[in-house]
Amino acid sequence: MGTRPSQRNKPSRTEAGFTLIEVMICTLILATGMLGIAGLLGVSTQMQIGARESARSMRLAQEKVDQLMKQDFDTSASVAVGGSLTDDTENYFEEPLTGITVRWAVDAGPVEDTRILTVRVVNLRAQQYRQTELTTIIREW
Repeated sequence: MGTRPSQRNKPSRTEAGFTLIEVMICTLILATGMLGIAGLLGVSTQMQIGARESARSMRLAQEKVDQLMKQDFDTSASVAVGGSLTDDTENYFEEPLTGITVRWAVDAGPVEDTRILTVRVVNLRAQQYRQTELTTIIREW
């Protein structure tokens, strides 16, 4: 006995391939995943920019502290008691880069020949307004 001609030419279920609906569902799942990845890429880029600007602000603040620690209390106006962290006071501020302002204030220290130095870096270049502040005691050598 032979097989029937109608069964011999008919493909079996495993050889049929994908239907149009299955392809559309797979495409929808793939597109949703790709949109999620694109959103994460944008967020991670913004976070990287913010971290870079924050590190820049901290580096500028530390450099200013290091520079002011070397000044003579008697002859340098930049380490005399005074200054403002909110206003641009002469001898107590600088703009090292466009959009970045470094301000410092100097107060009398707890003992003679010391000063309390506070340096604030205001960074308007960052996506979010960033402000970094360092406070330390400097001593005249």
